[in-house]
Amino acid sequence: MDVDFTGEYLVNDQDVTFYAIVNNQTVACIVSTTALDELADPDDEMDAESVFLDHQYKFEEIAEGLILNHKVVDGELHINRGEM
Repeated sequence: MDVDFTGEYLVNDQDVTFYAIVNNQTVACIVSTTALDELADPDDEMDAESVFLDHQYKFEEIAEGLILNHKVVDGELHINRGEM
């Protein structure tokens, strides 16, 4: 299974979504704010986008593992605090 990340992402109040192409289909990888909070430095007032960008490689690594373990449902996978 070939997993390629597009580099595109979308930030909203609830999460950050980034995208992977898997077998010619787009998968939305949704990172919850609790997962972002897990990696945020409590002494910094970083926004969700900054935390995501600082740890993008880690989120992509987690997403790839979830994809390879068939955790995609209806074109989406969710990265929550438990996956960190």
